[in-house]
Amino acid sequence: MNPPNSEKEKKTTHSHHHYHRHHSSESSKSGKTSGYSGLYRKKDSSSHHHHHSSSHSSHSSHKSEHEYEVHYGKYDFSVNPDDEGVPVAKYRRVSQRKKKKEQDEKLHPKKKRSKVFIIFRNTGITIAVLLVGIAVILISMILVGRNSLLNEDKIKLPINVETDGEYIIYKGHRYKFNDQVYTLMFSGIDKRTKDHSEKILGTAGQADAIFLLAIDTTTSKYKLMALSRDTMVDVNVCDMAGNFTGVEKMQICLAHAYGDGAESSNENLKRSITRLFYGITVDAYFTVDLDVIPILNDDVGGVTVTVIEDLTMWNPIFKKGDIITLKGDEAETYVRARDVTGDENQNNLRMERQKSYIDGFVNNTLSMTRQNIGTPIRLYNDITEHSRTDITIPIISYLATLLVGQNFEADEDMVKIPGKTVMGEKYAEYYVDEEGLFDIIVQTYYIRVD
Repeated sequence: MNPPNSEKEKKTTHSHHHYHRHHSSESSKSGKTSGYSGLYRKKDSSSHHHHHSSSHSSHSSHKSEHEYEVHYGKYDFSVNPDDEGVPVAKYRRVSQRKKKKEQDEKLHPKKKRSKVFIIFRNTGITIAVLLVGIAVILISMILVGRNSLLNEDKIKLPINVETDGEYIIYKGHRYKFNDQVYTLMFSGIDKRTKDHSEKILGTAGQADAIFLLAIDTTTSKYKLMALSRDTMVDVNVCDMAGNFTGVEKMQICLAHAYGDGAESSNENLKRSITRLFYGITVDAYFTVDLDVIPILNDDVGGVTVTVIEDLTMWNPIFKKGDIITLKGDEAETYVRARDVTGDENQNNLRMERQKSYIDGFVNNTLSMTRQNIGTPIRLYNDITEHSRTDITIPIISYLATLLVGQNFEADEDMVKIPGKTVMGEKYAEYYVDEEGLFDIIVQTYYIRVD
């Protein structure tokens, strides 16, 4: 045993007293005096124990922690190897609230929840959080869609229509242009996806079916306008290298062919429609190939139609007057069949069939959307690889909220742009009745104010 006044003991004792002075001073400066004052209140009764701890630490600087009990809590002493083995106090104060909780648990022990209960509870919380998250995302998409779809362009006017600047005077009444109407172009291309080579001019295909959906975003009222593929309009023409060569009057279906099958084809088709509609802006496009028809048809459970003409030369079940539910490729045959060897009105008859088909398809879709607001997005996802569009999912979500509360009656909500078909040198040509077209434009894009 070393003498009491050995250098080693002096060093340990000196370090130990230095530790108390240092931490007492730091505690006073930081205002944390309550913890350390508790240590010194029991100084007399515990000095021997404390001294033993210090001496012991001098022999082994990596011993386990020692606890110093005080009347309201605990001090844990551990050795700090980076500070010459000086003990470090870690203050743990037991709050009165924690004491009371522990006492209550002893007097009234809680029943342990079963694992099944805990799993169900946690699962319920998780599902609730997911549902809230989905609702927030959907609302956010709808708001983004609402804010990104409108334009304020005003249209040109026929020569015989008067205007005083802000209003037009038409047939004795004053009208104001409604800039809250959104216009979406739908078109069906006469090619299949595998036969469609994007970016190669001449392979884009013709627009066999063309529709404009105009929606008043303030009232949710809408109108679906059908354009004949044979409608004669001004079309931008380009050469095989894509260079613009001029504007020619031709069937509107060809406007899509003068492009790359993607953006330039659809922009060219939109441009021709805008020229025809006195400058009305087409806000977005949605173009699909032939492969889309059976996919969408079956996605809505098939479409029931009344056959309005004899089509047995294409399918024996298409007898005039029969009511049938179209499945798969039957839908494509029904909406596309046309006798190209017949007279110039063959496309008009086909448009009547398309009208009856759209009536059934839209009502099936609206019914499904009322049960599940995500239906339009599911349909969109199912045909992505067979379509081209500049419309976004937020806009689709927003439009779904506008249309879901509406009913669709083809005879009231769908209109064919009026005109007359004549036989050209080789093909049928459809010339629009300009007065009848402007009547539709006023009803759709203007608000009567008197």
